Amino acid sequence: MNFISISKQFSFLLFFLIFFSIKGQNYLEKDSPEANGMSTEKLLNLNSVMHSYVDNKDISAIQTAIVKNGKIIHFDSYGYSDISEKDKLDENDIFRIASMTKPIVSLGLMILYEEGKFKLDDPVYKYIPEFKNLTVKTRKKNKPLKNDVKIIDLLRHSAGFSFKGPDDYRKVISMTLKKYTQDAIKTPLMYEPGTQWRYSSSTDIVGYLIEILSGLRLDHFLKTRLFDPIGMEDTFFELPKLNNHRLTTLYIKESEGNLVSFDNKSNSPFTENVVLFNGSGGLLSTTNDYLKFCQMLLNGGTFNNAKIITSKTIELMKEDHSIGLKYKKLVFGKKKGFGLGFEVVKESDTKFGSKGTFGWGGMFGTYFRIDPVENMVFIYMTQSFETYKLKLAEKFRTLVYSAIVK
Repeated sequence: MNFISISKQFSFLLFFLIFFSIKGQNYLEKDSPEANGMSTEKLLNLNSVMHSYVDNKDISAIQTAIVKNGKIIHFDSYGYSDISEKDKLDENDIFRIASMTKPIVSLGLMILYEEGKFKLDDPVYKYIPEFKNLTVKTRKKNKPLKNDVKIIDLLRHSAGFSFKGPDDYRKVISMTLKKYTQDAIKTPLMYEPGTQWRYSSSTDIVGYLIEILSGLRLDHFLKTRLFDPIGMEDTFFELPKLNNHRLTTLYIKESEGNLVSFDNKSNSPFTENVVLFNGSGGLLSTTNDYLKFCQMLLNGGTFNNAKIITSKTIELMKEDHSIGLKYKKLVFGKKKGFGLGFEVVKESDTKFGSKGTFGWGGMFGTYFRIDPVENMVFIYMTQSFETYKLKLAEKFRTLVYSAIVK
């Protein structure tokens, strides 16, 4: 064997080792709470309180996680992914993340913003001609818009659209994003764009804009530009068949107090051929995957040696873009606002967290917050419509901050 042949073999081996070394970094290491300024005793108390909701049969299961200083210092799973089958909730089980889809899709559009594909104040009709000559609903009759719908209106929920729930999406599940968008704007808008903040389905239109501006289907764009680079291997709109057994059952609580399956692996539309890539709430994910997404944001746009977006754009997304909009104070008060895809804390508060904390939740019982001051991410995942009634987010958030050692 000559020197050139040996050199080639050595080069290939070096490449192989480097490639798998880099590839193997798409995870978060574990560390002790105390090494990162948190109390194990207080986190055990957090577990006890969260477990009580399962024990009291308010919810079927709960998974909680905290990342501090880039290390997982808490991860707990409790309850059943499916009660009837007595399947215990596993660390890698898959959840419908509902409106926690919105921050992901919003970030996807802002990747294209960085590439100069559009400006935030651009009228949407510049890219979707059907947005020209829309009407707005008034007390007496429908009238032509005074303000065009701008791209920023879609991102901050000031475009005039209404909120849609799971039953609404099941009616249009066979539509493409293009057809869905065309149908959505046949109905007059609820209010003049740029004047009010009303939580809505506008992130679906954000998803369609991504398709137009990138030339890719939304699922393909997110996979190639976000999920694959940072190692989000279990985040998708359509559940791969081989992962059916990992889908956590979604429960609804009847008036008698019983938990009844609303959506499970045997009847879920997520297991079928998904056509409508619902940017407002259509993604499935795991706690581990969503932690990677959050850590990437906390890192200023980088994770797994991949640069997804710049810290400058993330800071722009974290600004309060709801200032001056009607209903804003009613929804957020003075200490919070809304950026481009998530809620932001404007003043430090024991109830909401440090100034600059941002995040969102989902109606199926998912929740996350990112606190740059504490260098911390915290998440819970369950599959229930009851979490708002239970004020689970408020309780969880309080317990997380109480575990920080002063």
